[in-house]
Amino acid sequence: MQSVQQTYVFNQSNGDVTSTVNGNWLQAYCLYLGVTEPVNSSWLQALCIHFGITAPLYGSWTIALANYYGITQPLNGTWWYALSQAPAAAPSVPFIWNEDTNLWEDEDRVWNVGDPVAPTANFTSTTVTIIEGDSVQFTDTSLGAPTSWAWTFTGAVQESYTTQNPLVTYNTVGSFAVALEVTNTEGSNLKEVLNYMLVNVLPIVADFSGTSLTPIEGDDVIFTDLSTGTPTQWSWSFAGGNPLTSALQNPTVEYTTAGTYTVALTASKTGSTDTETKVDYINVFEPASVEPITEFASGLFYQNVSNPLSRVDFSNTLIAQKIETTV
Repeated sequence: MQSVQQTYVFNQSNGDVTSTVNGNWLQAYCLYLGVTEPVNSSWLQALCIHFGITAPLYGSWTIALANYYGITQPLNGTWWYALSQAPAAAPSVPFIWNEDTNLWEDEDRVWNVGDPVAPTANFTSTTVTIIEGDSVQFTDTSLGAPTSWAWTFTGAVQESYTTQNPLVTYNTVGSFAVALEVTNTEGSNLKEVLNYMLVNVLPIVADFSGTSLTPIEGDDVIFTDLSTGTPTQWSWSFAGGNPLTSALQNPTVEYTTAGTYTVALTASKTGSTDTETKVDYINVFEPASVEPITEFASGLFYQNVSNPLSRVDFSNTLIAQKIETTV
């Protein structure tokens, strides 16, 4: 049994189009006419624009197409059934939509579009899968020219909107419903899609820094968490440190023994964890030791230290005499 769209396409192509393209009769007809791309993902809208129809009628491209053929009322309750009965040749004079009169017009005729109808809710979005913290643009695609919109976005930062095309942000991980209720003077209609939005966790990337990477024995080092992805838990490991472990975000650690030590941080939250290990990150030194004076001559004071100053200039005679007397 032929569908009404199949009958319409068969008649309008004079029997040339006998099969669908990707299961779509309108796509097959568009390709037959030389229209190779849909408009806003719609082959019906592409067909209408090809015929010079630049706007939907009461929110419907189907009604606009019907009126293009001079059809002012549906048949058997549907506009597509009426279109399946349309003449085989499309009008040669394109109609112009008059927003003041809500009529399709050409030079000779005015086409009445019939009585207003209650809206039918529908919507699209730029994506249905995001990362927490991202935003999604929603677009109202309802039929029937609604005049008010009531959106509900479960799990979003702001869950209710009355604008036609809201931009919605999600900070919570999960799967959430979206609902739109549209209204005009003829009535209202609600569309709700459960589990419409999937919000995935923002992955954690662990990282950290220390206030000093070359402390002296007995010094403290303050570690700062630099992880991204908003972790909520931290697990530190400090070889050679006191304490050896910590669950604080930004701990302070004392190093009492000279040596080279590794530091590791595991940052985590529900759904994501990451570990950063920095090998030989902390180099602890012994305090500098000063040996007795080994030589004093010509106003120069020589000394031997662990991190030696090769010499200190004591050109001041009084200071030199004082040191010589002491020695």
